[in-house]
Amino acid sequence: MPAQSSNYQPQASDTSVAADQLRFRLLRQQSMASRLEMAAALERSARELSWVSLQQRFPSLLPEAFAEKVLRTWSWCGGRFCSDVLEGILANISPSPALPGKDMNWIQDSLALAVQLHSIFQSLGVDYYITGGVAATAYGEPKTTQDLDVVLNLNPDLNPADLTQLISALEAAGFYVPGVEEVLTRQTRTLQIIHQETILQADLVLSGADAFDMEKFRRRRRLSIPNRGDFYFASPEDLILSKLQWRQSSQSEK
Repeated sequence: MPAQSSNYQPQASDTSVAADQLRFRLLRQQSMASRLEMAAALERSARELSWVSLQQRFPSLLPEAFAEKVLRTWSWCGGRFCSDVLEGILANISPSPALPGKDMNWIQDSLALAVQLHSIFQSLGVDYYITGGVAATAYGEPKTTQDLDVVLNLNPDLNPADLTQLISALEAAGFYVPGVEEVLTRQTRTLQIIHQETILQADLVLSGADAFDMEKFRRRRRLSIPNRGDFYFASPEDLILSKLQWRQSSQSEK
């Protein structure tokens, strides 16, 4: 066991330095694919626990009302998109995911979502890389995350038809895609999407076109996950740089 550093602060107040060191050492022995699967299992467990708890707390809700309760509990949507997202999903639920036998459709994980999106991006010839919490898990400690963050090498300023094709493909695959007009009019560069059958959520960020943005695509890493497929992830260096940029722009302490 490495010597304890007097300057190190544990990750939690109820965790000792020695326990942290052991956990990190064991995690370093795991492959990137193993850490991602550990995080996926955590995410499925968290959803299942939430689902069972909601069923027990609201046993009298009809299936459609229970589906709405789950959506409002799990959905990350906020601001002007939230009502549209919830209404759009509820309007397209048929049969209701809350009916017997359909429960497990909603107990999924972000890797399952990555499988779906990878297939769509490949079919359209769109380069991408996974970033954010899921990518951080690949290089570090498994943790749950509410959504999948993906950067796309897609520039609607140069070719608006590429974005239109992407949106059509996403909708055909069962995704609800709000806020398209805001992206087309350059008010935002992020498409917030939800898969209507599983309530899996993703932020699709349209990359910039400067040299640094293109360099991140050149540095992306391909990772093969058994029984899942091959995926592209941001490099660990670019994850750190992106986090520092976000912290600087948002003034966040996270």
